Amino acid sequence: MNKNLFIAFAALLSLSSNAFAAKSIDGKQITEIKEWIVNNGKKTIDEITKYDDKGNKTEVINYKDGELKERTTFKYNANGKCIEEEHYDKFNKLEKTVKIEYNASGKKSSEKTYLPNGKFKGEHTFEYITK
Repeated sequence: MNKNLFIAFAALLSLSSNAFAAKSIDGKQITEIKEWIVNNGKKTIDEITKYDDKGNKTEVINYKDGELKERTTFKYNANGKCIEEEHYDKFNKLEKTVKIEYNASGKKSSEKTYLPNGKFKGEHTFEYITK
């Protein structure tokens, strides 16, 4: 039984290491990724993605021709699940808030969208079909 516990722990550690490796470069944590468009030697910013100290995506900023196009921020619960997205327009004005709920299995069950005034706009639900 101790051997099985050790194997399970080693497998978990391996998964954790791989997850960390994807969020780091040369052992250093990635805090931001910038994507550029290069045309005729000229670099123009396309997107910036920011991460917190746990490796969660906290903000995505999209650009068009180097100008702000839209921005989305993300909030997480204690389990590391994204529970809220706030979407902003090119003037940095809140367009909508999306609240995300999960089922008992930890799978996304719904996304509820609210207008800036808090009024409910709509819901997107998820159904998981298994064999």
